[in-house]
Amino acid sequence: MGVRRVTKKFLKYLIPILLIMLIIPFTERSRHSSSDNPFPSRNVRCAIQFGDYDRISKGYLTGYHYEVLHSFIESLGDTARIFLGEEGVSYLDSLLADSLDILVLPAERYSETEGLSAMSLGDTMAVWVMKDDHDIRSEYAHWLIGYNGTSLQTSTQARFFNGFNPYNKTARRDREILSPYDDLIKSAAAEIGWDWKMLAALIWAESKFKIQEKSPRGAIGLMQMMPRTASQFDVEDMLDPEQNIKAGAALLGRLQRFYVGIAADRDELSKFTLAAYNAGEGRIADCIRFARAQGVDPSTWSNICSVIPMMNQDPDSLAAQDVMYGPFKGHETRAYVKAVLNQYDVFRGLPPRFKMPVDTLDTLKTMIDEEDFVEILLSPDSLGRVNAGDKEARDQEKKHDGDEGKDIGHDQHR
Repeated sequence: MGVRRVTKKFLKYLIPILLIMLIIPFTERSRHSSSDNPFPSRNVRCAIQFGDYDRISKGYLTGYHYEVLHSFIESLGDTARIFLGEEGVSYLDSLLADSLDILVLPAERYSETEGLSAMSLGDTMAVWVMKDDHDIRSEYAHWLIGYNGTSLQTSTQARFFNGFNPYNKTARRDREILSPYDDLIKSAAAEIGWDWKMLAALIWAESKFKIQEKSPRGAIGLMQMMPRTASQFDVEDMLDPEQNIKAGAALLGRLQRFYVGIAADRDELSKFTLAAYNAGEGRIADCIRFARAQGVDPSTWSNICSVIPMMNQDPDSLAAQDVMYGPFKGHETRAYVKAVLNQYDVFRGLPPRFKMPVDTLDTLKTMIDEEDFVEILLSPDSLGRVNAGDKEARDQEKKHDGDEGKDIGHDQHR
């Protein structure tokens, strides 16, 4: 779609909003009662459907609209229930049938539909589609008047579109911003005694700061939490950045306590914790016991890595050496620890400490054009989000070992 055509379509959605703004008095309004609610329910149902349109080179569209939707709906005194729309599914009938209240999608993917209105925020090439209802349009226009041009809008846009972005060579970025969620990351990191940039590096490796990231095994959100694990930390909405980060950090805090008496120092403690987050505490416990059986000091991660290649034995031989969960190749986990530490160095403005293979080269020194080329291993679907002590987890891991290494460096297999 050419620039002229896109601009024309964008203005088509913006002009109705401007007209409403001119008609409605510029006065502060308040919500009166539930009977004045323009939506059928106080729990406003929203779907965000960007699919492959949401690429990091454009910023974080899904995360941005998730946050701004909450801002709009909270201004009504309501709560939001937001889910990700499935690719190829049309939700327009759901809007008309009042089973959905707001649909967010790229402007170029919306076709005019009788009974519906498409509203633009004015700052992204996306539209919010709602019922063609005067009260809804009025509420939206009043909120937009109070939102556009404010410090809240400016700071929100900066967080989602001006931060770390190795896939956009031309964009000017604010070097004070790593992710849209820096404040949340700093708070969570402080709870577990981590440098916040280390936690940010882990989240980048897990999801590239995309709240919509989901692995084939069901890990969801910024820290790729498995639902079973997230439920242990009272997570109600896996998309919610605050809940996801808090739960992931709490898991990291729990994991690192296992290695306080084993790791040689704080740096080694971080490496063991990263490895356990990726592979599961049961697997790392196996590695530690196996190292001891070989007469190797298990207090450093490099020593553990030196014995992992010997763990690809038959289960009976391993069991005799205190290995409970069977053979372990460990390719993904070793690469994962290196990748997170490299990214941590990058976030601190230092050269990456590990030299990665050419096909997984970190983008910090070599900016790449194709977003689909992944510069380092992104922990795709780590078993560290499940309890490695239960049978289901062990069955998952046995299957995982057969596939291990196939998805290294390929984001599409997450």
